[in-house]
Amino acid sequence: MGAAAFKDGELAATRDWRFTDGNVLAEWEDIYAFLQGKTLVAHNIACEKTILTKVAPITAWGPWVDTLKLARKRYPKMASYELGALCAVFGCVPDWEGRTWHDGLYDAIACGRLYAKIG
Repeated sequence: MGAAAFKDGELAATRDWRFTDGNVLAEWEDIYAFLQGKTLVAHNIACEKTILTKVAPITAWGPWVDTLKLARKRYPKMASYELGALCAVFGCVPDWEGRTWHDGLYDAIACGRLYAKIG
């Protein structure tokens, strides 16, 4: 699970949690400290909401911003609303060696950059 923090539209911090053994509790303090009380931005937020709800069902996460819904509302005639396509159009494709689309951290950085452009 990846997360990126932005300040004034610039990447400020990242986290990349790997749960290879399924033990989320080992990372819980860092996850909570990094995400709690922050606006959470994701592209088609259902996936991220599901993951965080499973990790911490009684924690109130958010507020949430869905870049997919935002793009559809602000730019109703786009050819594609896929995260990669939108980032290409708005010039915010991340350049992160060894990572690409559908990698949690890469997508988090892409969403943050996209939100900075269209939010």
